[in-house]
Amino acid sequence: MKVLITESENFSSKAIAHLKNYFQVELATINDREELKLKIADFDVIFIRLGYKMDREIIQKAKKLKYILTATTGLDHIDVAYFESIGGKVISLKGETEFLETIPSTAEHTWALLLSLLKKIPSSFHHVKDGEWDRNLFINTNLKDKKIGILGLGRVGKQVAKYAVAFNMEIGFFDTTPIKSEFKKFETPKELFQWADILSIHIPYSIENKNFVNRELLSHTKNQSFIINTSRGGVWDEKEIATLIEKGKLKGAATDVLENELNVNSISSNKLVLLAQQNFNVIITPHIAGATKESMVMTEEFIVDKFLKLFRF
Repeated sequence: MKVLITESENFSSKAIAHLKNYFQVELATINDREELKLKIADFDVIFIRLGYKMDREIIQKAKKLKYILTATTGLDHIDVAYFESIGGKVISLKGETEFLETIPSTAEHTWALLLSLLKKIPSSFHHVKDGEWDRNLFINTNLKDKKIGILGLGRVGKQVAKYAVAFNMEIGFFDTTPIKSEFKKFETPKELFQWADILSIHIPYSIENKNFVNRELLSHTKNQSFIINTSRGGVWDEKEIATLIEKGKLKGAATDVLENELNVNSISSNKLVLLAQQNFNVIITPHIAGATKESMVMTEEFIVDKFLKLFRF
């Protein structure tokens, strides 16, 4: 079988060597959809990151494709239903709870965004780079005794909660799954949003969770609260978040994800991006929460091992 690694820069050398023991492997740096369409036709297996969406149009160009490998938990960059309907199989990190608990990167990035947002670090840094020095413009707030509401107390949510303990914060959560926890449990997301000073989103993207954080739910947020999203752009209503920031109802927002982030042409017109350009308290990073060297190596090697187990190698 032929294996294509589409974004091979900094890819685990151990994972590559392991694949080469059994398959013909080609390393590539594919930058866009058109290039991928031309490249993909002759491969049985493709290992992707998050550079583009493997939708029906792309998959139909790959007549031999049997497996899509992705070192991610979220699968909104793949048309899984279509690929499986034609006999394909997606190998991912979804459901690999025990292994994922060893990966701290998304929770660490969440906390970096939280601190940057509340402490006004990006704006104060730009102020100094411009040759200014007025601390009164950047008076901020303590984390101690603030109420952090965690929407989704799964793997990442629990890690974020542990960091909150270290900062002496009050911690509450809502989760659809029954969870025993030392933290304050809310029976509805509405109650969580009414209570929290800071909201951190950690629910998976799915059809059911699309725009879960919608206008109705956001109407219950406290005035001057903060919100952070390191899940997926599709789980909240970006336009409503932007509206609440413009009105001052939300004091700030930080996100590592945008709803249409794989459409590069949409970034410049995204409402949150536009607010950030206008110096509202908005921080956006380009889906880098999981992109630490250590985590990428660990997850790539895990996915390769998981794939090879299908053949009992």
